Amino acid sequence: MKLRPVQTYPPALLKGRVSGELQIALTAYAAYYCETTGQMIDLWPLVVPILQFLGADRDFHAWRRRTQNGPGAGPAKG
Repeated sequence: MKLRPVQTYPPALLKGRVSGELQIALTAYAAYYCETTGQMIDLWPLVVPILQFLGADRDFHAWRRRTQNGPGAGPAKG
């Protein structure tokens, strides 16, 4: 088996605002989480795994490879 090098990044502090619709959706998801697991959860601990989903989204990573890390980077070369 050939392992890829492990990449580590420092944690980042995120500050900002979310839309009212997103806040309502997160609050509803927290209620859903409580109902399905029997555990209460604050919104921030809920946001973290949702953001971590980006790391597992294969379609997103395929798009990033095609666009060289974003839509403003131009078409992929190769």
